[in-house]
Amino acid sequence: MISTKRATSVALGVALAVTLGTAAALPATAATAATTAPRTEKASVAPDGTDGNGPSGEPSLSADGRHLAFVSSADNLVAGDTDGTADAFVRDLKTGTTRPAGGSVDGSVEDVALSGDGRYLAFSATAAGDGLSHIWVEDLTTGAVQRIKDTVDTGYDSGRQPAISADGRYVAFVAQQSGLGEGEDRWGRVYRVDRTSGKAVRISQVPAAGDRKTAATHPSISADGKRVGYRFFVPHPASGDWSDAYVRDVPSGGLIRADQAPDGRTSDGQTEFPQVSADGRYAVFNSLDSQLTPGDTNQGHNVFVRDLNTGELRRIDAADPAAFTAYPRLSADNRYLAFASADPGDPDHTTRAYVRDLRTGRTVLASPDARGGPNDRSVSAPVIDRDGRTVAFSSSSADLVPGDTYDTSHVYVRRLK
Repeated sequence: MISTKRATSVALGVALAVTLGTAAALPATAATAATTAPRTEKASVAPDGTDGNGPSGEPSLSADGRHLAFVSSADNLVAGDTDGTADAFVRDLKTGTTRPAGGSVDGSVEDVALSGDGRYLAFSATAAGDGLSHIWVEDLTTGAVQRIKDTVDTGYDSGRQPAISADGRYVAFVAQQSGLGEGEDRWGRVYRVDRTSGKAVRISQVPAAGDRKTAATHPSISADGKRVGYRFFVPHPASGDWSDAYVRDVPSGGLIRADQAPDGRTSDGQTEFPQVSADGRYAVFNSLDSQLTPGDTNQGHNVFVRDLNTGELRRIDAADPAAFTAYPRLSADNRYLAFASADPGDPDHTTRAYVRDLRTGRTVLASPDARGGPNDRSVSAPVIDRDGRTVAFSSSSADLVPGDTYDTSHVYVRRLK
């Protein structure tokens, strides 16, 4: 990790000089329009505004869209980065400053998750001491770092893929065994830890007898920490449905299968990348299952939105129904859905980020090139703030901001409003 002696905050970007005369010539309405027009900015940059000199990715946004956490192997994003490993960073998108995170942990960072209030950063890192991945939470206000206990059961000694509640109290993660392990679910379980009491609750179900080598992955957590979503693998099923989406209601202990067809039909394809909504009412995921809704004929992944209260299931098609939709993320107000899709006629299958207004049905491209057209290289799974104003993703596409060149993957922020 980065040396803790370096400055914790550095200025990013070069201020644009605007003459007094030019500013005076702009009518108030034009100035307002200029500041609210949709725009894209590169976030993984050095203090002088130059590109980060290593790949960056895994973006995570605070609920208000002001703070962005990400992972980067670049060593020029802040001063004093000499450890030669991937590190966690948090950028204040309002002030344009970036700070390192997790500086007291000696290891290479893998995943980051920023709390909704922007104060706490959960991250997994491969520790230099034992070579295993563990989960930590840093209080970005005080600098205090807490390791999350991952020895949740016999043989379990590592943790990955953290998700954190809005106030930072609860952390969900995948617990794993570094050894050969025993039991049907030795490849991974999802747990939720209460950082106040230290209590760990098993979230993923006990596998059925004979379900060998099952694994639970991709945890997500509601804002209050009461509901946790995850993906559950069952290898080599008879129907071809080898993974499904579940949501655990922790207070009641109830388990909801989010990708169950309303009429109870047997699934014929796997489900991936589930997320439980901030209020715990909805689950979003993408699935190859053609039995979930009528008229699903594109023979590819589609995004679905499940109302966990009513059971209603809604399919999210792309503008071209033949295209796939995947990697969904729902805004905290449940109105805006970020997802990725690709033109079915594109031989390169270039993924692009979109945002759908679930109330009006309007869809906007969230990864346009500098001229407003589609990006020419794929983007990662997008993340979105609570009211659909800000989207973040990573990409090696060089056409997202003016004057860019192809070098490595960077993290970008798209202001939609």
